[in-house]
Amino acid sequence: MREEFLEIYSSNGKKTGKKATKSHIHKKGLFHATVHVWIFSEKGNVLIQKRSTKKKLNPGVWDVSVAGHIEYKEDIKAAAIRETFEEIGICIKEKDLLKLGIYTSESYHSKIIDREFHHTYILKIDQVKINLNHKNDEVDDLKFISLEEMDLILNQNNSGIFIGKNKNYYKDVFEAILKITTENCQ
Repeated sequence: MREEFLEIYSSNGKKTGKKATKSHIHKKGLFHATVHVWIFSEKGNVLIQKRSTKKKLNPGVWDVSVAGHIEYKEDIKAAAIRETFEEIGICIKEKDLLKLGIYTSESYHSKIIDREFHHTYILKIDQVKINLNHKNDEVDDLKFISLEEMDLILNQNNSGIFIGKNKNYYKDVFEAILKITTENCQ
């Protein structure tokens, strides 16, 4: 498998124009960009994925529907479309992605310093389009949870779901999805 090249960012989220391999960026703790896509249905069910147990970071943890690195010179929305297809096997349209925001995340692991800017989107989709049996090297499992279940999980300390280092991030996602689903009911 080829090594990905990523763009190095400044600590305030600006592109530097410099590239490095993902492994070098993680070893040196350089800032870089990722994309997160939170997928939900009209009924407010949120798709979460169980990260592969083969992953270096947070293996076996249930988290965001789709997440991945933005490659060097890659458009952010193009990365969202690519990652969604790679991880859960569906094609999405750029126009359907609703930008939630950019979130800074820093985590420290034994040999990896992970400093990311998460470009975060939400995406409403017909739930039947998702094959919950889709698995690959990145994803061990997929499931839908209700907004009520997501709210309960966010208010528990250690549930084994969500990486948990940034509760405000998850609460923002929850609130945005809740707002859209309740607007649809009115």
